[in-house]
Amino acid sequence: MANTPQKPRPQTRKHLARQEKEGRQIKAVVIVTAVILAVVLVMVGYALIDNYYLKPNKTIAYVGETEIKVSDFQANVKLSRLNMITQASQYYQYGQMFGDYGSQFISTAQSMVAQLNDPVQVGEAVLDDMINNVLIEEEAAKRGITVSPEEVQQAIQEAFAFYPQGTKTPTVTPTIVNTPTLSSAQIELIHPTDTATPVPTATETPEGFVPTATQTATPLPTEVGATATLTPTMTLIPSETPIPSETPTPTPYTTQLFAKEYKTYLDSVKVYGISDEQLTEMFRLQLLRDKLFEEITKDVPAEQEQVWARHILVAAEDEANMVIEKLNAGEDWATLAATYSLDTSNKDNGGDLGWFGRGAMIKEFEDAAFALTEVGQISAPVQTSEGWHIIQLLGKATNPLNSDDYATLKQTTFDNWLKDLRDARTDIVIDSTWTEFTPDTPAVPAELQAALFSS
Repeated sequence: MANTPQKPRPQTRKHLARQEKEGRQIKAVVIVTAVILAVVLVMVGYALIDNYYLKPNKTIAYVGETEIKVSDFQANVKLSRLNMITQASQYYQYGQMFGDYGSQFISTAQSMVAQLNDPVQVGEAVLDDMINNVLIEEEAAKRGITVSPEEVQQAIQEAFAFYPQGTKTPTVTPTIVNTPTLSSAQIELIHPTDTATPVPTATETPEGFVPTATQTATPLPTEVGATATLTPTMTLIPSETPIPSETPTPTPYTTQLFAKEYKTYLDSVKVYGISDEQLTEMFRLQLLRDKLFEEITKDVPAEQEQVWARHILVAAEDEANMVIEKLNAGEDWATLAATYSLDTSNKDNGGDLGWFGRGAMIKEFEDAAFALTEVGQISAPVQTSEGWHIIQLLGKATNPLNSDDYATLKQTTFDNWLKDLRDARTDIVIDSTWTEFTPDTPAVPAELQAALFSS
C-alpha cells in the first residue's frame, strides 16, 4: 500500500519570525563581509598606487620651477651606495695586499662604510648634489654648453674601458719649474747644511694635456661628493706648449662584448629600481658638469701666492709665550722645535712646513702665516684646533703650480663659484620629509663589515 503524502504543517507565527530574523542576520553578515573586502581592496589599491605612483612622483625639492622627484632621488642614492660599497671593497683588498703599508686604504674603507651605515648622511649628500646639478644645467644652457647623445654613449663605453677608436697615448714634454733662489737671510735662518729639511729646488713638471682614465670596478658616475671618480677625466697641467700628439692603440674587446657586459650591468642595477634612462641621465649630467668646470676654470692661473713657513706647536698659550721669549733671547729655533713642538711630523726638521698656498692649512694658521711680511718675522701665538702655534716666515712668492696643486686650485675655484651661485638663489626649497624616502639599500655586505671592523 502506497504511503500517503503528508500535508505540510502550517508555519506558526513564531517560526516565521525566527526565519525572518535569521535572514536579516545572514544579510547583515554578507553586507559587513562585502564592506570589509571593499575596504581591504581600497587599502591594497592605495598602497600599490602610493608605492608605485604617488611616492615616486612626490617632489622633495624645488630649484626654481625644476622639481626633484622621489624616484630620481632614490635611484641616485642607490647608485651612490652601490659605488661606495664597490670602492670600499677595493680599498679593503688593497689594504690586505700591501700589509703594514695598507692601513690608509683600510681607514678609508672604514670611513666609507661608516657613511653607508648612516643612510641620511648619504641621502643628504646626494640631494645636495642633485640640486647643484640643476644649477649647473641652467648655467650651461645660458653659456650654450650642451652634451650630445654620442658623447654620452662614448662616456658609457669608456667607463667600461671600451675604446672603439683606440685609446690615446700622449707625448709628454718635461719642463723645469724654478722656485725662488734662497736669500742670505733664508740661509741664515734655516742653516741648510745643518738640517735635513728639504729646501725648494727645481723640479720637473710635465707640460700639456695628460689624459688619465681612472675608474672603479663599478662603471658609473658618482653623485656623492668625494667618494669615487667613475668616468675618465682630463687633468690640465699648466703649460705654454701645444697639445701633444696622440697615438691610437687597439681596443681590447669588441662592440658585441661591450654590449653584453653593459646589459649585464643594467640588469644588475635594475634590481634596485635604477632604469637605463636614469643611468644615461646621470652620465649626461656628469659630462655637463665636466664641460662647465672647464669653462669656469679656464682662466685660473697656473701659479699661486704661497708662503714658506715653519712652526712650533705647543698645548697652551703660556707655553707658546715662553718659547717666544727664548727665541727673543737668541736660542736656536730648530733646537726649541725639537724640544717643545707637539707636531711629530716635522719637529725634528725645525717644524718646516715647506711652501703652501691658500686652502692648504687651517684658516687661523693660514691667515697668520700670510699676514707675516718679512723673512724671519715671528707671529704672536696663534690658536687653532690643534693647539697654539708660533709661526716664522721663511719666504713669500708667487710660484708655479705642479699638476696636482693646479688641479686642486681649479677644483676649489669651481666649488667656490658653485657655492656662490647657490647662495644667491632664493628659490631653492627642500621638503623636510625627504629623509622618509632615503633608501638604505644596497646594504653593506656583512662579510665586508666584519672584515673592516673586527678587532
